Amino acid sequence: MVAGEISTALDVPPTNLSFHLKAMTHASLLTVEQEGRYQRYRANISVMVEVIAYLTAECCAGNPGQCVELSESAGCGDGVAPMESPAKAKRSSKVATVA
Repeated sequence: MVAGEISTALDVPPTNLSFHLKAMTHASLLTVEQEGRYQRYRANISVMVEVIAYLTAECCAGNPGQCVELSESAGCGDGVAPMESPAKAKRSSKVATVA
């Protein structure tokens, strides 16, 4: 998606979105391509899967069922534990890609 579409879909001001997209790109969670005057962002699914695996192993002490309970109590649904911050995701992706 291009940044403007993301901003509209999430109802996030462009300046705030730009900050978060930059952090997620720097953490390799997103890739970005220039398309004319637009930048198209794509999720880096393989890195996201590695981050989720790392968080499950480290934060849930190797017990994914524990993470499901935490995510349900947080109202996240679908058994996916929420990520706390882009900085934590950045650290996690670095560790996950080194392993």
